[in-house]
Formats: sequence, C-alpha cells, structure tokens
Amino acid sequence: PPRLARDMAIALSRACYALPRAAAARSTLFAQPAAARCLAMGPAKGGEVSDEMLDKLSTLSTQSLIDGLWVMGWPSSFIEGARPLAKGHKCAGRAVTLNFVPHRPDIAADKPIGVDSPEYEAFELCGPREVLVMASVGPWESVGGDIKFLRLKQRQVGGLVTDGSVRDTDELINYGLNVFSYSTTAKQGPAIMQPWECNGVISCGGVVVRPGDAIIGDQDGVVVVPAAAAEKVYEIAHGREEIETIIKDELIANPGPPGRYYPFKPPIKPESPLGKLLTQKGVKFMSTWAGRSSAPRPSAPVATTAPRRSLAAYPGLASDPYAKTPEDYARVLRGFATHRACAVLRTPTKEAAPKAMEAAVAGGFKIAEFTLTTPGVLDTMSDFRAKHGSKVMVGCGTVLSVADAKAALDAGAEFIIAPVLVPEVVTWCTTRNIVVIPGCQTPTEAFTAYKAGAPIQKIFPGVAGAHMWIKAVSAALPMLSLNPTSGVDLDNAGDFLRNGAFGVGLVAPLFPLDKILAEDWDAIHANAKKVIAKVEEVGPHPALK
Repeated sequence: PPRLARDMAIALSRACYALPRAAAARSTLFAQPAAARCLAMGPAKGGEVSDEMLDKLSTLSTQSLIDGLWVMGWPSSFIEGARPLAKGHKCAGRAVTLNFVPHRPDIAADKPIGVDSPEYEAFELCGPREVLVMASVGPWESVGGDIKFLRLKQRQVGGLVTDGSVRDTDELINYGLNVFSYSTTAKQGPAIMQPWECNGVISCGGVVVRPGDAIIGDQDGVVVVPAAAAEKVYEIAHGREEIETIIKDELIANPGPPGRYYPFKPPIKPESPLGKLLTQKGVKFMSTWAGRSSAPRPSAPVATTAPRRSLAAYPGLASDPYAKTPEDYARVLRGFATHRACAVLRTPTKEAAPKAMEAAVAGGFKIAEFTLTTPGVLDTMSDFRAKHGSKVMVGCGTVLSVADAKAALDAGAEFIIAPVLVPEVVTWCTTRNIVVIPGCQTPTEAFTAYKAGAPIQKIFPGVAGAHMWIKAVSAALPMLSLNPTSGVDLDNAGDFLRNGAFGVGLVAPLFPLDKILAEDWDAIHANAKKVIAKVEEVGPHPALK
C-alpha cells in the first residue's frame, strides 16, 4: 500500500543517515558503498595532480603559489597556523584528508576501532607522494604523537599538516617527518575529539581541502593548490618568480628603493619602469590595452578587460604555443566593434557548413563562428580560414573545455565562444591574449564573466524583454560588452545595437534549417544582406567613431 511504502522509505532514509560512514560502507544492505551517503553531496576529489606537476610546484615558494591563486580569483589558500615543527621542513604531495569531530559518547561508541579507525585508514593511504592533512577541532588539541605517527614514518609519508597540535615533538623530529602544526602540546586528544572521516572534504586552518589537492609547505607555512587549478597556478606562479628574480638582481646591481619595480600585479604596462626593465632583459610578457602602440584603446565601455585578472603579464606564458600578442587581441576586439554582427553556424552535415557560411559572407558578414556541434567543423573552419585569410574573422563556438579551445585554435580560430560560463576556459584564454566570449543568462553571470577577464559577454539563451533588457543592463553595468544571440533576428538586429548591445550573433534566423536542407544558399545570402543592412544603419560602436 502507498502508506506502507512511504513509511518504509522514510525508515530506510533515517537508517542511512544515522549509520556512520565506515559502518555503512561495509553494510550488506547496499550494493555500492556510495549509497551509504544517502544525502546528496558532490565528489570529494576535484581532479588529479601528476607526479610531474608536484615536482614543478615543489620548486616554487608558498608566497608565489598564493599570488598565482590570487590572480585567478581563488579564495584564501594559506592554512592559518600550520607552522613547520623544525627548521628546514618542507613538503609537497597530494592531500589525504582526516576530519576530527568533538567527542561525544555515541560517536566514540559508533566509530570503528582498532585498525579500522578512520585515522589508520588514512595512514595506509599515505606514501612519499602524499601529505596527511588533519582537521582538528581546536588549535591546542592533539591529533597524535610518536606511537601513532611511527606508522607514518614507516609509510615514508611526504608530510603531515594540521591546524591542531602534535605531541612528542622531539621524537617526531627524530622520525624525520615534515610536520606543520599550530603548536605542540602534552595533552591527549581522544577525550576531546575523535577521528571521524577519511578522505572527505575538510576545512583546515580556514581553508577547504579536497583529497588529491596539492599541499605545498615551506618555512613560511602551507598552501593548498586545488587539483583543478594546479597547472594554471604553476604557470602564473613560475612567471612571477622569474620577474621577482629579475627585480632582485637589478636592485643588487643598482641599489635603490624597491618601489620602482615592486610590488607588481598584472597587467604590467610596457612603458612602466618594470616593463622597460623586462624588455631590456629580453623577457617577453603580456599586457592589456595599456601601452599598445599599434592599436589604441577604445573608450570605455567597449570590450575592456576586467580588473585583476585581465591577461596576466607572465613570461612563463610567452613561450606558450597558443599565446597571442596584444596586437592580435586588440585586432579581434576592434573587428567586433567595427562589424558588430557575427554569423553563427551549426549544420547537420559537414558538407553544408562551408556552403552556408560562404553565402553569409557573400551577403556581407565579416565575422564567422563555426560551432563544435557541426560534424567535421574543425576541418571546415581550417579550410575556410585558409581561403579567406584576413578578410573574414573566424572563431569557434560551443567550446566547453580547455581541450576544445586548443583544438579550435589549432584549426585557425581567432576567438573562442561558449554557450555557458566555463571559468577555466576564460582564465586559460585571457592569460594568453585570446578573446573569449562566454555565454551568460543574467546580469550576475555577465558581470562574473567580466570580472574573470572575458572582454565580451554573450547573452544566451534569449531573455524576456529582448533589446529593452539589453538597454536596462547596459545602463546599470556600463562596463559590460553584451553580445546577444538568441532572440536576434533579421529585423531587430539594429534595435539591439541601438539599445546598448556591443554586437549581435545571428543563428537560426540567418541559417534556417529548412533552407540548409534544401541547399537554398540564395535564401541565406538574402538573409545576410538584409541583416547587414540593419547593422550598417547603426554603424560601428560609438567608441570607434
């Protein structure tokens, strides 16, 4: 009966919630251990950090790593209070996490005991490439001492980090363990707290730590590098260290106030003292609009990069095969500001794509976007770019990952467009002078994209109010450069531009599916001529006039 089924479901849910994690994982009631979680939660791990990347990260100072995360907009990554137990202690490894909870009789009774205890489960996951991160309930509470941590010595653990305290200091130092703790203590811990979960997401010293994150410790303390961002953090931090070395060498050779060059943050202007020094030393670096001699900056609010994260000035990226020059970046933005309309193509067949886009270009379009949802689109885009050269600006859409972006650039894309906001794609592109246009649906998303460094924000899907929505948002947030696609048709494209849109994208109205299936390229040509006439009535963006 329905009531009985409901009561059984409620009872089962309550039972799952009450079971300790370790016990539930062993229960024969469930086929998969994950079912023991019962309540919804995301994955514990956030990515993988290779041994090669760990080696690279270990060469950098914690200060440089914090700077790299700051440039990317990540929250605080420094574990407050985790200090090296002895001089010379360093660590670099993937996090194995252990969470302690305050003592309660029922928790003490339910916690697996002996070798099945969560802390010993964590110990056995540790090795030379791992760092055990232990979240204490308080800074003065003991997470363990010589007997427990003897096992970590035997496992040759890469390090131990806690926001609590440790016991038996001399013996731990004799073990050769790289320990970072808030302090030391003679107190016992079991009466105050219990180890409860191994390899879950924890908060240690005010910092979120996920299993597998890179944990880097030196004499200044410990930094958590999220696995998902490790590669990018290394690139930025490594570049900053190179610049700091140049500054320090210069100050040694020519003593004077450091303020001439330091501190610095992106963008580094070529005409600044630091910019001139780097140029003199033959170090290539990237900048934003500032200092571009061949392409003067348009007046705001046209496609300006956002503060803090716009095109990082790091020599480490100068040799990146995907990096573009500031002049390339300015040229693409100027193309959008001048022509203001982009033909956005997706076709069901590979054969139809070049013919449809040729018809649109013949009708007057100077900006073409090929979407990755079109079969064989990378080959088509490459051939199209080779044929038209600088006469048509070519980009790639539906880019959802850095791998997609790389493939698009390999095929000749000059700009990257996504239907949604993918932070790692925006960061990857902006640090390489690649114009990226992420999809946004709300003013909040558009402003978030702007802060992430996206110079143009695609409005997708269509919004209620059409061009009047654009007018309202543009007035309230004039720093944005909005580029609507859905909702723009052959008749209202000019209305969007007159009401504040930076540009427009034409999709189905320009390329009707029935016309593509019928191979009616003349119809698409006529559509293109009609919409371009509407756009030309408005003209280039006012900042270029």
